[in-house]
Amino acid sequence: MLDGADVVVAAAAGSSAESARGARSSSTDGVAGDVLAARAPIAHADPSASAGHAAGDPLLASGLVGYLGVPIARSGEEPRGVLSVYSLGSHTWRVEEVEALTTLAANAGVALVNAELYQRVAVEREQSAAILANIADGIVAVDREGRTVLWNHAAEAITGVPASEAVGRLPREVLRRELEADRETNAARLVSFSRGSEEVWLALSEAVMRDPAGAVAGRIFAFRDISAEYAVEQMKSGFVSSVSLELRAPLTTIYGFAQTLLRDDVTFSEYDRRTFLDFIAREAERLTATVDALLQVARIETGDLAVTLEATDVGAVVNELVASASASDQNGHRVIAEVAADMPTARADPVKLRDVLEQLVSNAVKFSPDGGTVTVSAKRFGDAVEVAVSDQGTGIPPSERERIFEKFVRGGTGIGRGTGVGLFIAQGLVREMGGRIHVDSEEGSGSRFAFELPLMRE
Repeated sequence: MLDGADVVVAAAAGSSAESARGARSSSTDGVAGDVLAARAPIAHADPSASAGHAAGDPLLASGLVGYLGVPIARSGEEPRGVLSVYSLGSHTWRVEEVEALTTLAANAGVALVNAELYQRVAVEREQSAAILANIADGIVAVDREGRTVLWNHAAEAITGVPASEAVGRLPREVLRRELEADRETNAARLVSFSRGSEEVWLALSEAVMRDPAGAVAGRIFAFRDISAEYAVEQMKSGFVSSVSLELRAPLTTIYGFAQTLLRDDVTFSEYDRRTFLDFIAREAERLTATVDALLQVARIETGDLAVTLEATDVGAVVNELVASASASDQNGHRVIAEVAADMPTARADPVKLRDVLEQLVSNAVKFSPDGGTVTVSAKRFGDAVEVAVSDQGTGIPPSERERIFEKFVRGGTGIGRGTGVGLFIAQGLVREMGGRIHVDSEEGSGSRFAFELPLMRE
């Protein structure tokens, strides 16, 4: 067989030939070199008369005499090697012998090509299997009847259905919905299916396989789980609507009262003017608070939030906030403070601390029935100061408890307006001050939001 610029005895049979297996010589030397150069059968009754031939062939050099060699190749292709037959003595080769060896060599060439093709296909199959097994997208292939022939590991993880249950069945039997599009398209589609009690959203693309006649021979579906992204998009849509309302309402009020004050056909008393201006000021303040909240969200996400940490009297901040909340409450809520007598100094930003408490107290009032009690407490907790806001409100359902600190998430049972970023901001501010915040709640029995701040060290 050819191996670069050499020929190597790859296979040999016969008492005089087996010892030559593995022998290597130049592809331009000896009788084998002549066959490769001629690309045609060469027969010698006694090539040993030529010293060059004998020297270039390990079998002739071992004492064999007659030689017949034919190239191993398919028609029109480069030779892959030489099939040689030797005789113990001088031998005149008949035409039938040459034809028989030529046929055998041709078959050997075909076998070699098929073996290489099979090996290549086997390697490619292994590569494809490895790719499909480790790819993050779910891959499902169906045959022309629509039955599943491939269901990779990612498809198992995304759908929760093992391949053993999916292969051989129609996808609609497995997922209880059709994957095939109504019309042939290469664009990704958004589809959903039920995984137990959970709704899963998939970004699904489809490729159609056709046979040489153009008929559909099968389909390949690729999909990935975008449930989280879909939920975020839904929350963003809700957030945009909420913010639009939060901005539009005060702007409408400001515009309406300003236009009224600008009228020349009506004379307003000083009391009326001050009433209108008071409405304008309150709505402008509300508008500013909404914009400030959105700016704080952006600063928290980009890491640009400025926090000034200093020795902070947490008890004084709590008492001041409770007094302010009690004075401004108009719905009969009772806001009380419970500050421990031996309160140590915390390392915090007093302005940001007040912002956190305002948000938590505002939520407690919003989600509490009229006349309920909101308690703001502060005490030492190990090497930290714990501040907590407890209410007697509606509580938080278990399904919402894990997501309550995410952006754009608003409680479904609350009263009043909101953008759904308050608790996200509170968590970000506490984190920037070196603390952590958590919630304990039981649906129907109120909630307790607590956070710890590190003590101020000498």
